[in-house]
Parts: sequence; structure tokens; C-alpha cells
Amino acid sequence: MRIGQGIDVHVFGPGDHVMLGGVAVPHTHGLVAHSDGDVVIHALCDALLGALALGDIGIHFPPSDPRWKDVSSRHFLLHCAALVSERGYALANADVTIVCERPKIAPHVEAMRRNLATDLGCAIGDVSVKATTSEKLGFTGRGEGIAAFAVVLLQRSRAPTTVAPDDPVLRELVTRAELDPQS
Repeated sequence: MRIGQGIDVHVFGPGDHVMLGGVAVPHTHGLVAHSDGDVVIHALCDALLGALALGDIGIHFPPSDPRWKDVSSRHFLLHCAALVSERGYALANADVTIVCERPKIAPHVEAMRRNLATDLGCAIGDVSVKATTSEKLGFTGRGEGIAAFAVVLLQRSRAPTTVAPDDPVLRELVTRAELDPQS
């Protein structure tokens, strides 16, 4: 099993909605970002990439690259989900916390969970999205921006592919090597 955590923040700017978990949430502001600024998906991507020891979202989708300008962050999540699968893992669960004073998140949580579960290829029950305020403290408390934190647990999805030798000691070593993500 592998665990990863991610965080993302964006400042509010001009606009009439924020993208959160692939859902356009109506708001008095938008987000200043190179892509769509979806802090939920960006934090989740960083958690997935961290669990795989593959760096962060900026390495895979640099903000300096014009290809990613205004792109839906769901594209990034699909890429990360493919990396998880390619490396022989599956999502056990994901837990995301959004931190903001506004907009209100609760009415949109189920739609976010559906989007994330769809893109990750898992059951909706494997994805948690919740929100909290920062009690008027810090940049989120002052209404200057929004943050998201994500934690994921990945589990091996493939059976070992090497035939284990008859010797019990060698069999144990082969089994360990096949479970080692570096192998």
C-alpha cells in the first residue's frame, strides 16, 4: 500500500464561478490560475503522484506550458489515474477537504464525488469530499482565496507476475520484490 497527500491553493480573481471537483460552483469571484484552477483536483493529483513518488502536478503539467492554459483539470486527473493503473495500483480511498469561507460547498459535494469517482475509475464510496472554514483566519478566512487538502491510499491491484521458486527463502524474497513499487 502507498499513501500520498496533496495541497493546492488559488487566489480569487475575476469571474462568476469556481471549478471544484469538476463542478462549476457559482460564486462572486473566479480563480486566478493557468488551467481552470480546480484546487480539489490539483490537490488530489498531487496526492496520487506523491503516493507513486512521481513528483507533483507542476512537473507533469507545467504552468509555463501553453498547452495547459484554461484546460479542464479533469484531464490532469485522468492522466494521474492512468499512472496509478500503469504502475499496478488501484485507489483504496481518497479524502479531500476544501477550506474556504465562501462559496458554500455542501450543495455540490455529491456532484464532485461523482466526477472524481468517474475519473478515478472507482466507486463513489471510495471518495470523500468535505469542506470547512478557517474561522476567518488567514487568506481563506479573509476571503482572498481557497485551499484544498487531499489524502489517498493506493493498494496493489495486480497479482505478482513472477513464478516463485520452490525454496521458501527465495519465494519470500521474490514476493517482497514484486510488492516493492520500485521493482
